[in-house]
Amino acid sequence: MVLSPENLRVNNQEKFSELTEKQLLENPNSDKLIQGSVLRHMLAQTKMISQIISYIWLYAESDPLAKQARRWFQNPTKNFDKLENPTVADKLPSLAKLMGAKPQDQNIYGEFLSKAFPDVKDESKGLYQFPIFNKLDIESGIVVFKTDATTTKGSIQDPTPNSPNVLTVVIAFPPCPQFSEATLTKEELSNWLNDRDHSNYTPDNSYIPVTF
Repeated sequence: MVLSPENLRVNNQEKFSELTEKQLLENPNSDKLIQGSVLRHMLAQTKMISQIISYIWLYAESDPLAKQARRWFQNPTKNFDKLENPTVADKLPSLAKLMGAKPQDQNIYGEFLSKAFPDVKDESKGLYQFPIFNKLDIESGIVVFKTDATTTKGSIQDPTPNSPNVLTVVIAFPPCPQFSEATLTKEELSNWLNDRDHSNYTPDNSYIPVTF
């Protein structure tokens, strides 16, 4: 994704988790601070999505909820919820709902996030901020999600002339490799899932998917 001045000057307070509005206005280097804050937010999104996939890979065979989440990623445009009289938001794809959910939400998406991140609270001022993507942006169609099963490196694609107001997040979701010392071990995957180092945004093992 190209970080142009236009998409860096964002008024979304969620993306300025460590900077108050007053600090930004008073600081002569506020543009640089905003850019740094947005970059940190994007890197945090990368880490959280990667750790969600790690949870699915580790527990899809033993946890029915992780197995269900795997289907959300395998079918990124499908809504798996069966609701009577659904709202527009209810009709969104399940993957999009996950990206706009919080761990404390009283639904299947909040329940899944609370399992994947049992020690992380929404009120945290650290790296982990929920929802992963702004819910209103998702519901309005500004952000859409796809998955790619052929790569371990996803991408965030800028708007195109055909879709001038849409940001497309292509999440890398390849099949889990067979666990071994030659590829990826369960210990490595578990260590990455539980990594809470705020200065570490990517896994050491290249078999674990990331999306930039």
